[in-house]
Amino acid sequence: MIRSRRYLLAVLVSCVASAGCAKLVSRRLTLPAEYTVVREQLVIHSDFRIPSHHRLLEELSARRGDIVSRLGLPPSDEPIDVYLFENADQFGAFVRLHHPEFPLRRAFFLETDTRLQVYAQWGDRIAEDLRHEVTHGYLHSVVPNLPLWLDEGLAEYFEAPRGNGGLNRSQLEILAGKVEQGRWQPDLARLDTLQPSRDLSRDDYAESWAWVHFLLENPRVPRELIREYLHDLRRQGTTEPLSARVGRTLATPDQQLIAHVWQLAAS
Repeated sequence: MIRSRRYLLAVLVSCVASAGCAKLVSRRLTLPAEYTVVREQLVIHSDFRIPSHHRLLEELSARRGDIVSRLGLPPSDEPIDVYLFENADQFGAFVRLHHPEFPLRRAFFLETDTRLQVYAQWGDRIAEDLRHEVTHGYLHSVVPNLPLWLDEGLAEYFEAPRGNGGLNRSQLEILAGKVEQGRWQPDLARLDTLQPSRDLSRDDYAESWAWVHFLLENPRVPRELIREYLHDLRRQGTTEPLSARVGRTLATPDQQLIAHVWQLAAS
């Protein structure tokens, strides 16, 4: 399973055959392994040195506690391997060789039957990318069968820097413009039908984030609504769609979500 929406901005460059170039290409085509830093669940691998107490690693480690506390989930000890490539060329070459079916992206999360992995290129947006992808890892280590929209909505929520209350400004801007023009009608039941095998559109990501922010941050929404859903999903492996629970609990949730987004944009 691959979950991400991080587009790779750089293009691969060709290389003239030489001994030095061959060595560089060889490094690009293997997973980073020279240095390893362990921070609780996270096992960070790289071919360049990262201080063990780098502030980004501190934040990613703290994000585990944020998720556990905010969602009422137990912590997991399942390792999440994070492979950091030094630049876009190395990352892109590796992905093209080993995962040619994947679109080019800056980072992605991969789940197999036995491992949770994050691959990412080091760059200007590495903090944003890792907050997003590592959130997938933390979630998948404790909750099976997360709906696609909820998985991505939570990753967008926890992608925001700590202390921002999950406010993802880029997603808010997308929706605020649609609300102002009267061109947005939320539909949580539709999101619940989206299958893991498909990619979300830009608008789907924005709406997924908005529902998560609404369910976690709006004082009119019972905090236990999303917590109980995740608890049941974790315990049983399957449960009724979250949209059904929201519909029973809240009057006119679609209109409340629009008002929530408009209030965020206004403030």
